Amino acid sequence: MKKQLLLTAIAVGVSLCGYAQTKGTSTLGLGASISSNKSSSNFGNSETVSTNKNRYISLGYGYFIKDNTRIGLELSYGKNTNEQTAYDYSNESKTYGGTISYQKYYPLIKTLYAYAGGRTGYARVQSTNEASNTYATEGNNYNLGAYGGITWFVSKRFAFETNLLSADVAYSTTSNKQKDGTSQSKNEHTNFNLNTSGFINDLGFKIYLLF
Repeated sequence: MKKQLLLTAIAVGVSLCGYAQTKGTSTLGLGASISSNKSSSNFGNSETVSTNKNRYISLGYGYFIKDNTRIGLELSYGKNTNEQTAYDYSNESKTYGGTISYQKYYPLIKTLYAYAGGRTGYARVQSTNEASNTYATEGNNYNLGAYGGITWFVSKRFAFETNLLSADVAYSTTSNKQKDGTSQSKNEHTNFNLNTSGFINDLGFKIYLLF
Protein backbone atom coordinates (compact mmCIF):
# COMPACT_ATOMS: atom_id res chain seq x y z
CA MET A 1 0.00 0.00 0.00
CA LYS A 2 2.79 2.40 0.94
CA LYS A 3 4.61 1.52 -2.24
CA GLN A 4 1.53 2.32 -4.33
CA LEU A 5 1.08 5.66 -2.55
CA LEU A 6 4.74 6.48 -3.17
CA LEU A 7 4.47 5.63 -6.86
CA THR A 8 1.30 7.70 -7.14
CA ALA A 9 2.97 10.70 -5.48
CA ILE A 10 5.95 10.43 -7.80
CA ALA A 11 3.68 10.21 -10.85
CA VAL A 12 1.73 13.29 -9.74
CA GLY A 13 4.93 15.21 -9.08
CA VAL A 14 6.35 14.32 -12.48
CA SER A 15 3.12 15.30 -14.21
CA LEU A 16 3.06 18.71 -12.49
CA CYS A 17 6.69 19.37 -13.29
CA GLY A 18 6.29 18.32 -16.90
CA TYR A 19 2.98 20.07 -17.56
CA ALA A 20 4.54 23.38 -18.51
CA GLN A 21 6.73 21.82 -21.20
CA THR A 22 4.28 19.40 -22.80
CA LYS A 23 2.94 19.63 -26.34
CA GLY A 24 -0.20 21.73 -26.65
CA THR A 25 0.53 24.08 -23.72
CA SER A 26 0.11 27.81 -24.43
CA THR A 27 1.88 30.72 -22.74
CA LEU A 28 0.82 34.33 -22.32
CA GLY A 29 3.43 36.86 -21.30
CA LEU A 30 3.08 40.52 -20.33
CA GLY A 31 5.98 42.84 -19.66
CA ALA A 32 6.08 46.48 -18.59
CA SER A 33 8.86 48.88 -17.71
CA ILE A 34 8.50 52.46 -16.44
CA SER A 35 11.37 54.70 -15.41
CA SER A 36 11.87 58.40 -14.81
CA ASN A 37 15.00 60.42 -14.13
CA LYS A 38 15.35 64.11 -13.31
CA SER A 39 18.57 66.05 -12.78
CA SER A 40 19.65 69.68 -12.54
CA SER A 41 22.91 71.57 -13.05
CA ASN A 42 24.01 75.18 -12.60
CA PHE A 43 26.30 77.21 -14.85
CA GLY A 44 26.67 80.72 -13.46
CA ASN A 45 23.19 82.13 -13.04
CA SER A 46 21.63 79.57 -15.36
CA GLU A 47 20.04 76.34 -14.19
CA THR A 48 19.39 73.41 -16.52
CA VAL A 49 16.78 70.82 -15.58
CA SER A 50 16.87 67.57 -17.54
CA THR A 51 14.01 65.07 -17.46
CA ASN A 52 14.02 61.63 -19.05
CA LYS A 53 11.05 59.25 -19.06
CA ASN A 54 10.84 55.72 -20.47
CA ARG A 55 7.72 53.61 -20.98
CA TYR A 56 7.79 50.08 -22.42
CA ILE A 57 5.15 47.37 -22.72
CA SER A 58 5.13 43.98 -24.44
CA LEU A 59 2.57 41.24 -24.99
CA GLY A 60 3.54 37.78 -26.14
CA TYR A 61 1.90 34.46 -26.99
CA GLY A 62 3.68 31.12 -27.18
CA TYR A 63 2.74 27.54 -28.02
CA PHE A 64 4.58 24.27 -27.32
CA ILE A 65 4.58 22.52 -30.70
CA LYS A 66 6.11 19.50 -28.99
CA ASP A 67 7.53 18.64 -25.58
CA ASN A 68 10.16 21.22 -24.49
CA THR A 69 9.87 23.16 -27.76
CA ARG A 70 8.01 26.46 -27.99
CA ILE A 71 7.36 29.02 -30.72
CA GLY A 72 6.25 32.54 -29.86
CA LEU A 73 5.13 35.92 -31.10
CA GLU A 74 5.71 39.13 -29.13
CA LEU A 75 4.45 42.65 -29.86
CA SER A 76 5.95 45.68 -28.12
CA TYR A 77 5.56 49.43 -27.78
CA GLY A 78 7.93 51.91 -26.20
CA LYS A 79 8.05 55.67 -25.65
CA ASN A 80 10.95 57.84 -24.54
CA THR A 81 10.85 61.59 -23.79
CA ASN A 82 13.79 63.83 -22.97
CA GLU A 83 13.55 67.52 -22.06
CA GLN A 84 16.09 70.20 -21.11
CA THR A 85 14.77 73.55 -19.91
CA ALA A 86 17.78 75.81 -20.48
CA TYR A 87 18.13 74.96 -24.17
CA ASP A 88 14.42 74.68 -24.90
CA TYR A 89 15.13 71.13 -26.04
CA SER A 90 12.57 68.34 -26.32
CA ASN A 91 12.85 64.91 -27.92
CA GLU A 92 10.18 62.22 -28.16
CA SER A 93 10.77 58.76 -29.57
CA LYS A 94 8.23 55.97 -30.16
CA THR A 95 9.01 52.37 -31.06
CA TYR A 96 6.62 49.72 -32.41
CA GLY A 97 7.86 46.20 -32.98
CA GLY A 98 7.28 42.48 -33.25
CA THR A 99 9.42 39.35 -32.74
CA ILE A 100 8.99 35.72 -33.76
CA SER A 101 10.94 33.23 -31.64
CA TYR A 102 11.81 29.54 -31.31
CA GLN A 103 12.98 28.09 -27.98
CA LYS A 104 14.20 24.65 -26.96
CA TYR A 105 14.18 23.80 -23.23
CA TYR A 106 16.68 21.55 -21.41
CA PRO A 107 16.01 20.29 -17.84
CA LEU A 108 18.58 21.22 -15.20
CA ILE A 109 17.22 20.68 -11.68
CA LYS A 110 13.56 19.80 -11.05
CA THR A 111 11.55 22.72 -12.48
CA LEU A 112 14.60 24.77 -13.50
CA TYR A 113 15.36 24.68 -17.23
CA ALA A 114 17.94 26.16 -19.55
CA TYR A 115 16.81 27.25 -22.98
CA ALA A 116 18.35 28.19 -26.32
CA GLY A 117 16.69 29.50 -29.43
CA GLY A 118 16.53 31.86 -32.35
CA ARG A 119 14.49 34.94 -33.19
CA THR A 120 13.78 37.44 -35.91
CA GLY A 121 12.18 40.82 -35.41
CA TYR A 122 11.21 44.18 -36.81
CA ALA A 123 10.86 47.58 -35.14
CA ARG A 124 9.63 50.94 -36.42
CA VAL A 125 11.08 54.03 -34.75
CA GLN A 126 9.65 57.54 -34.99
CA SER A 127 11.36 60.47 -33.31
CA THR A 128 10.79 64.23 -33.21
CA ASN A 129 13.22 66.83 -31.94
CA GLU A 130 12.13 70.33 -30.93
CA ALA A 131 15.16 72.61 -30.88
CA SER A 132 16.67 75.38 -32.95
CA ASN A 133 16.71 73.05 -35.95
CA THR A 134 13.47 71.12 -35.63
CA TYR A 135 13.67 67.73 -37.33
CA ALA A 136 11.96 64.35 -37.48
CA THR A 137 13.54 60.90 -37.70
CA GLU A 138 12.03 57.67 -38.96
CA GLY A 139 13.73 54.30 -38.92
CA ASN A 140 13.26 50.61 -39.69
CA ASN A 141 15.21 48.00 -37.76
CA TYR A 142 15.49 44.31 -38.74
CA ASN A 143 17.30 41.69 -36.68
CA LEU A 144 18.10 37.99 -36.74
CA GLY A 145 19.80 36.27 -33.85
CA ALA A 146 20.25 33.54 -31.27
CA TYR A 147 19.85 33.72 -27.51
CA GLY A 148 19.66 31.64 -24.35
CA GLY A 149 18.86 31.79 -20.66
CA ILE A 150 17.13 30.20 -17.70
CA THR A 151 13.43 29.44 -17.07
CA TRP A 152 11.87 28.48 -13.75
CA PHE A 153 8.48 26.77 -14.08
CA VAL A 154 7.17 27.73 -10.65
CA SER A 155 3.94 25.79 -11.09
CA LYS A 156 1.77 24.43 -13.84
CA ARG A 157 0.36 27.96 -14.30
CA PHE A 158 3.33 30.31 -13.88
CA ALA A 159 6.92 30.59 -15.09
CA PHE A 160 9.73 33.12 -14.76
CA GLU A 161 12.30 33.55 -17.51
CA THR A 162 15.45 35.60 -17.99
CA ASN A 163 17.78 36.11 -20.94
CA LEU A 164 21.50 35.64 -20.23
CA LEU A 165 23.25 35.67 -23.62
CA SER A 166 22.33 36.89 -27.08
CA ALA A 167 23.95 37.41 -30.47
CA ASP A 168 22.18 39.40 -33.17
CA VAL A 169 22.80 40.69 -36.66
CA ALA A 170 20.85 43.88 -37.26
CA TYR A 171 20.14 46.04 -40.30
CA SER A 172 18.60 49.47 -39.97
CA THR A 173 17.67 52.41 -42.16
CA THR A 174 17.01 55.93 -40.88
CA SER A 175 15.92 59.16 -42.51
CA ASN A 176 16.27 62.61 -40.97
CA LYS A 177 14.56 65.72 -42.21
CA GLN A 178 13.66 69.17 -41.00
CA LYS A 179 9.97 69.77 -40.70
CA ASP A 180 10.13 72.71 -43.09
CA GLY A 181 11.53 70.37 -45.75
CA THR A 182 14.77 72.32 -46.28
CA SER A 183 17.06 69.33 -45.78
CA GLN A 184 16.90 65.56 -45.62
CA SER A 185 19.37 62.71 -45.12
CA LYS A 186 19.22 58.91 -45.17
CA ASN A 187 21.51 56.34 -43.54
CA GLU A 188 21.90 52.56 -43.56
CA HIS A 189 23.65 50.51 -40.88
CA THR A 190 24.52 46.84 -40.40
CA ASN A 191 26.01 45.56 -37.15
CA PHE A 192 26.70 42.42 -35.14
CA ASN A 193 26.03 42.48 -31.42
CA LEU A 194 27.05 39.93 -28.77
CA ASN A 195 26.12 40.65 -25.16
CA THR A 196 25.12 39.22 -21.83
CA SER A 197 22.00 40.44 -20.07
CA GLY A 198 19.63 39.41 -17.34
CA PHE A 199 20.71 38.86 -13.75
CA ILE A 200 23.40 41.54 -13.62
CA ASN A 201 22.82 44.05 -16.39
CA ASP A 202 19.14 44.79 -16.74
CA LEU A 203 16.94 42.41 -14.75
CA GLY A 204 15.43 41.21 -18.02
CA PHE A 205 12.76 38.97 -16.54
CA LYS A 206 9.51 37.80 -18.11
CA ILE A 207 6.51 36.29 -16.37
CA TYR A 208 4.41 33.69 -18.21
CA LEU A 209 0.89 32.44 -17.61
CA LEU A 210 0.50 28.87 -18.85
CA PHE A 211 -2.76 27.25 -19.90
